[in-house]
Amino acid sequence: MRLSAKRLARSACVALIALLSLTLFPAAARAANCNAGTLVTVVAHLDDDLLFIDPAISERLDAGWCITTVHLIGGANGANFSYVLTREQASRLAYARMAGVPDVWDESNVEVAGKLVHQMVLKAKPQVRLLELRLPGGGVRGGREPLSLLWEQRATLSTYPMNTDGSARMKYDRGALSATLKSILSEASQIYTLNPDTVPFIEHPDHIFAARITRHVAQTLHKSVPIVYHVTYPTGGWPGNLPAAEVQRKRDIVASYFSIDGSESSHVFGEFQWDGNWIARRYAFADRSDRRAPDFEARPVKLFNVATNRCVSANGIGEAPTLAACNGSPAQQWRWEPVTAYPGNARNAALVSVATSQCIAERDGFLRAESCDQWDIAQRWTPWDFGLVYTPMRHCLGENRGKLTMRGCTSLTTRYRWATTQRIQANDLRLATAMYGDVTGTGATSAVYVQRQHDGPGFGVYAASLEKKQAPALWYSASVPFNPRATTPSCAGDTLCFDSARFLLGDFDGDGKADLMVVTARENGTAFWLLRSAGDRFEAPRLWLQTSPAFKPELTQQYVAADFTGTNRASVLIAQKRADRGLDLWIASSNGVTGAAPTRAAEATGLAQNTMLLPFGKAGSRSSLIALETVQQRVSVSMIANDAGRMTIGERRMLPADFAPGFVKAAIAAAHGDHPDSLMLLTPRLAGTDAGALIDIASLDIANPTAVPVQVASLQGMPWSDVFPAYVQDKHGAALVVFRRMDATLGDFYFTGGAPALSRYPLTGNLAVGTPLDLGEMPGLFSETVRIDRLTQ
Repeated sequence: MRLSAKRLARSACVALIALLSLTLFPAAARAANCNAGTLVTVVAHLDDDLLFIDPAISERLDAGWCITTVHLIGGANGANFSYVLTREQASRLAYARMAGVPDVWDESNVEVAGKLVHQMVLKAKPQVRLLELRLPGGGVRGGREPLSLLWEQRATLSTYPMNTDGSARMKYDRGALSATLKSILSEASQIYTLNPDTVPFIEHPDHIFAARITRHVAQTLHKSVPIVYHVTYPTGGWPGNLPAAEVQRKRDIVASYFSIDGSESSHVFGEFQWDGNWIARRYAFADRSDRRAPDFEARPVKLFNVATNRCVSANGIGEAPTLAACNGSPAQQWRWEPVTAYPGNARNAALVSVATSQCIAERDGFLRAESCDQWDIAQRWTPWDFGLVYTPMRHCLGENRGKLTMRGCTSLTTRYRWATTQRIQANDLRLATAMYGDVTGTGATSAVYVQRQHDGPGFGVYAASLEKKQAPALWYSASVPFNPRATTPSCAGDTLCFDSARFLLGDFDGDGKADLMVVTARENGTAFWLLRSAGDRFEAPRLWLQTSPAFKPELTQQYVAADFTGTNRASVLIAQKRADRGLDLWIASSNGVTGAAPTRAAEATGLAQNTMLLPFGKAGSRSSLIALETVQQRVSVSMIANDAGRMTIGERRMLPADFAPGFVKAAIAAAHGDHPDSLMLLTPRLAGTDAGALIDIASLDIANPTAVPVQVASLQGMPWSDVFPAYVQDKHGAALVVFRRMDATLGDFYFTGGAPALSRYPLTGNLAVGTPLDLGEMPGLFSETVRIDRLTQ
């Protein structure tokens, strides 16, 4: 009798909660004006929406939409209930930061399709609503995968408690979860979710099944709703594709989240580890809910080797795949096809050639193409997150001496890292590292580089000697403290931050020492901040020039510092994208410690908007430019002559086809006396099995319109993608200087490892490369010195 009474009391309690929820749910809805639209985002974990989907959520919120985010998973794999509550607390703080309001929420349990769901509504902005289903999560790299068991094996799952006292657990099977999610999606004007069209463990199984479930349920709405799918883990190695201002805002939001979940957010302000790598990226593909589609659709990918810039190519039946120069052919397209396996188990995918429909098997230590048989263990692969590929016999796929190879999976370098696309962060030509100039006024050139700080979004500026191996010196520190509970941006006003700035080096005041210029968005225009060289440090920033709203960093392809006026003072060239086509070239000349308003030097309508500009000219004369463009799948070179401040675009010259677009790095060199009239072109070695020579160097005579590139040298022992070349000429002579990444063993969660390093190669008159001077490794990680210099590649 007492037991029955307890059951009766519990039933009454649940009924009361449900009754309250039915009144609270409409109240929250009434408080929020959703006339602009309602975005419903469905993800697995409580940071997935912040890392992989935002700033798309922020954009809808700013546009007045109602925002509903559904987190299917509570906590993480094997987490206790307290961690579930911690992650929810972190999510609340992040969304409050996103909305720019205090972190104060109304929390309740609401009934949705007969199940209690934990609801959190932002008090100061009630159009922001978080719904927590609190299902158990699976492992990132295998083990029990509850969500996939529910969806594919018809398992029934018990949630974490809905109440803080540990009561009110819900039970979900496939039908119940579908009904609950359908009810939530029914109000959506747009749906965001993760990527259904991949296989474990390229992405987290929870991510994949959250997306597949969402796709499936959305098709039962019987209406056409835009649905956008977001790629997760692989994007960390892809080029950053978000505007600077959005990256800066997103770092604030995600860092606020991790200040609670883990109580540490330094990794968010870097590009050296997961979480931080995903901030500057959002890769997605769109569909509609009324298009009938299976839960999974195989999408072709490449197997692109990060170290060699080569692709895996299929050959004939019974033949082994090989590494070759990437050519876009079907032979270099592959599909990861799921095979029948218990959720969470390894050896869960077949590697299928798009060209031949053959599966790659591993037999007796060799790979070969065969007819597919999903039950054959020799054909069952395990693709892995962060770019590793496990063969059927649990070797790691990689490269050695230009050939495809397999070996044990310890102490791996980027030779064993793979990307699913040819365009990756490592070969993004928009990126820059060190700048070069005489910052001391002694006639010796130094390398000046900017490095992220991890206590916030600031940076440090270092100068390294090109004369001898010695530790670089800190010349300026732009420390920006991070407050996780702030409701305003960390980088507002005149604050200088790494992601929202571009950097130039030049003698802007004409005193014989190179100064630093930092370019930022400010007052709806552009601010140029001059940090003058004091010979042993850079002075505090002073506003050199504030432009009108006609000039914006988000429209400027490139800033170039050089003496464009012939006054022995560096000016700034602004290459701004035109609304129709091409670029406008403007020059902001230097008056010393201030800059003059920009004047237009050319309407370069014929230049591609992806142009890279390189300045050259004899000291004391007006600098001209070389333009490198990608036009009609070819790399072209044009001279831009500077005639008293007016610039004339010369005839475009196409480089030979073996100079592949996206795989040419350039520096201008003085090949004849003091005249910098040769272009040094560095390309990856894409053929052959010479393990040492990975970079070819060719020279092109700029002045001769009929000249063709001539190979003059090769560099040994370093991947092309790890190298940033520059030409310097100082009191020690002419040299090719290479700022590069030191190869390093990859950690489990590091996309790349390795410190930055410098080498100086003396050059002869015909640009032959001499024995390098090793200037040593520098503190920190190479990834933290890489910055975006141009908008478009």
